Amino acid sequence: MKSTFIAVLTLSSLPCAVIAQDISHNEHELNEVVISASPLEENSAGINQAVSVLTGDSLHRKAAATIGETLQDEPGVTNSGFGPGVGKPVIRGQVGNRVKVMQDGLGTLDASSASGDHAITTEALVAERIEVLRGPATLRYGNGAIGGVVNVIDNRIPDTLPDKTTGAVEYRHNSVNDQDSTVILLDGAITGTPMGNWAWHLDGLHRDSNNTRIDGYAQNPEPGEDPADHESTHGYIDNTDTRATTGTAGISWIGEKGFIGISLSEMENLYGIPPEAHGHEGDSHDEEPELIRIDMEQTRFDLKAEWADILPGFELGRFRISHNDYEHTELENGEKGTRFTNEAIEGRVELLHQEVAGWTGAVGVQLEDREFAAIGEEAFIPESDIRNGGIFWVGETTHGDWSYELGLRVDRQTIDPEDDSEISHNTQSLSLGGLWQMTDDQSVSLSLTHAQRAPAVEELLSFGPHHASESFDIGNADLNEETSHNIEFGYQYHGAVDLNINLFYNAIDDFIFKRNTGLIDVDEELSIFQYQQEDASFKGLEASIGVPLNDSWQLELFGDHVRAELDKSGDVPRIPPLRYGLALGYHADQWSTKLKLTEVQEQENPGDFEEKTEGYTRLDGHIHYHLDTANGTWLISLKANNLLDEEIRNSTSFLREIAPEPGRSLELGIRLSF
Repeated sequence: MKSTFIAVLTLSSLPCAVIAQDISHNEHELNEVVISASPLEENSAGINQAVSVLTGDSLHRKAAATIGETLQDEPGVTNSGFGPGVGKPVIRGQVGNRVKVMQDGLGTLDASSASGDHAITTEALVAERIEVLRGPATLRYGNGAIGGVVNVIDNRIPDTLPDKTTGAVEYRHNSVNDQDSTVILLDGAITGTPMGNWAWHLDGLHRDSNNTRIDGYAQNPEPGEDPADHESTHGYIDNTDTRATTGTAGISWIGEKGFIGISLSEMENLYGIPPEAHGHEGDSHDEEPELIRIDMEQTRFDLKAEWADILPGFELGRFRISHNDYEHTELENGEKGTRFTNEAIEGRVELLHQEVAGWTGAVGVQLEDREFAAIGEEAFIPESDIRNGGIFWVGETTHGDWSYELGLRVDRQTIDPEDDSEISHNTQSLSLGGLWQMTDDQSVSLSLTHAQRAPAVEELLSFGPHHASESFDIGNADLNEETSHNIEFGYQYHGAVDLNINLFYNAIDDFIFKRNTGLIDVDEELSIFQYQQEDASFKGLEASIGVPLNDSWQLELFGDHVRAELDKSGDVPRIPPLRYGLALGYHADQWSTKLKLTEVQEQENPGDFEEKTEGYTRLDGHIHYHLDTANGTWLISLKANNLLDEEIRNSTSFLREIAPEPGRSLELGIRLSF
């Protein structure tokens, strides 16, 4: 199957062969090609899409051990944690199979969507930029992007030729879990060779942490219960230490009209699941809780190429392909348990065409083939070959102060389980958006999106116990495609103040969700969760206003909210509550600082058999100091989180009753860029 995939993708991208043929004839440097989540190379991610971009100091300040924790303060984004080793972005209440996390435009190709305890294999600390698209983004990225996209962009495959060797060395220490993080980045060039000019990249990361400290008990007591009478740790969460190591090497040939490059990356990640979220042995006080750890490793290969004027009528061609060999083993008290594997290959070809009838645009094809398996006594998902294919077109046109965007996409997904019949789904997506540039400093936008998502393998075919997530999962092979009808209004003003407002309403037919049935599997002593389908609606807003007080001080007010309801069965489970707050920032010369106060309301609509969560007030801050020297630029940073040491139990987390968020923490960092 992999050979068929490669043959089809290669035939669809034959124009890219001119890159290799031209290697010996070009020694000129390529002008920078902007690569973003929009195929049309717009400054934002498209006129009909709410977008956040983290880069530079903003990314450095927010970068954390997981991508969910890194993005949790972005508008409309929260974190779904499963202990400190796992953090997944929740976009407008959507997570998992509805939020596509990508590594430079292609999927992470891991097993993170299969279960809440599976980590995402991206690292914010080595990223150059992170883009967040809020709302349906299926036109370019297919099935898994019906709720939004997170694109983590690093320089593992260079696309420009640097003038000199550059790099950075960074060390961080976090007090809440004694976490030590070390990062090394290097970029350079090899010029004047018989084969032309080459750019190379190296990066590495090592992170090690102990158990996470909290203020109080890990277990949330029942009303009237004395927490001291409950078997629970106090002052820390047991089995939450982590250790991760990553390394990447990449090289690109840089020509006059384009580049072609490859990279190889390795990752190892060992992390624990907070105890009492599992246990084969029951509730006897004489028995030690079973400790489950995830031992993950992966090897990923990427190829990326771009070429200008690739064919008559086409301004640019892009070609990307990734192969990932992923596996993790669930260790139960040190003994090997279930092993998950995912060998996957994904490719994408995009051609940006010249203006036709007033429209410029991009046409593309995307293919994915993966062999997924869960092996062992708790193999609750059957071994399956999963194939996805899609074609799409996205275009835009401008008439005076008005801009319009239109997009179309069709996909087909086929799941071939080892001992069962093949399951196929066809999906279609359509989007229309418009933007009116009212004045030089203000604009309004409106978008309408029809998007579909095919059910994932775990939603269709799960059956069995999964002790790492304390659940007995039951799939439904008769699930239909989800169909989303989304409308979004946006307003932006950038003048005396910076004002951003987004309002959205998303009606989803046949919404698939993991329902807590309220039943217990007696043999395994696990809660039974069943994948079900029902119409649902999501509505909400995101708003922020930045007010400059003078040249150095700025005040910011912000807030977001999403309300998600099932048509017949109450509330969609694990939805973030209303939050709002203010921040005061200062910047002058080498210094910058910010103090941020966030008020999060209680979640009174948790879903069937889910516990309500209390509101809390969170105070965070940071101080940065830049120092230029002959050896490079030094950045010394101090970041403080949860200064009030609040007990925070996130409504988006499956483990909120046994594992609160970290207590008060201070993180000291030092970085040398040269």
